[in-house]
Amino acid sequence: MSGESGFVDLRLNQQEGQVNESFWPSFTDIMTVIVMIFLIAMVVLLMRNIELVNELRSTMEAERLAWELARTTGEEKATLSSQLHAAQDQVSALRMQMMRLQERNLAQETTIANQGTQITELTAGREALKQRNAQLLLIRDSLEVDLESAQIKLLGAEQHLANLEANIARLEKNLEAVQARFAGAQNRVSELQQDVVQQQRQLEASRSARQEADRKYQALAGDFDELQVAYNRLIRPARSPAGRRLVEVRYWKREGANRIAYREGGIGTFQEITREQLEQRLTRLRDRTADGLYVKVIFPENSGLSYNEAFSFTTQVHRNYDYYFQTREQERAAPHKASE
Repeated sequence: MSGESGFVDLRLNQQEGQVNESFWPSFTDIMTVIVMIFLIAMVVLLMRNIELVNELRSTMEAERLAWELARTTGEEKATLSSQLHAAQDQVSALRMQMMRLQERNLAQETTIANQGTQITELTAGREALKQRNAQLLLIRDSLEVDLESAQIKLLGAEQHLANLEANIARLEKNLEAVQARFAGAQNRVSELQQDVVQQQRQLEASRSARQEADRKYQALAGDFDELQVAYNRLIRPARSPAGRRLVEVRYWKREGANRIAYREGGIGTFQEITREQLEQRLTRLRDRTADGLYVKVIFPENSGLSYNEAFSFTTQVHRNYDYYFQTREQERAAPHKASE
């Protein structure tokens, strides 16, 4: 019998029932703890995953912004590089135009100085002609006075002819002398008139020369207007190094000898070479480059070159190797081939 209830415990395996009653609650508690630990760990992992996803999104957004910034910076750099090359081309072209204008200005100043000297000489000649004409007028007046005096004497002689028969021969001789003098004076007046006509012709020739000089000046002014139009065309960005292989060539004169320096790609320092070496390199690069060469000719300050030398060198290099001028030559040659 049991001491508590007073009944006899008839169950078999009494000790086993006690063991089972103590095992299952402990197992349940352990499983509950394990499930709670699992749930807590799962919650922690989910929160950590959410934080990691947020960090990953932030990192991807930052990378996207960095890539956009890098792309924008690259485009701006390319644009600035193209503008820099265009500005350098414009500076070279303006220097060439400046040298040409300086040479033409010197030639015009020399022409104007010569014309001023000629005008001064013609003015002095005209003043001398005026003085000589005034002298001739005085001589003519004097001859007219002499003629009037001779006529008066002749009239007096005729009036006194009856009374002065003895003096007829002398008066006739005087009359002949006066007539000869008058004839000589007339001849002299004719000669002076011819001189005046000749001087007037010279004056007209001088005026024609001055008009010719004015016409030449107007022609020079027209050339200057054409040069201004060409300059306005040059400042338009017709050529661009974008997509081309850049080659920079410096050209100057030192101690009477032409010097050439070469650099490729706009990187590094210039290398001084000869004209033959330059043409060999440019020919090799032109044949190997499918998109063509962008040849930039640079004239340093105080290069010592005349306009004709700089223009001839630039024209030959561009026409033989630069993509832009080669394209223009092909376009010019196309109509001739079509007509043939």
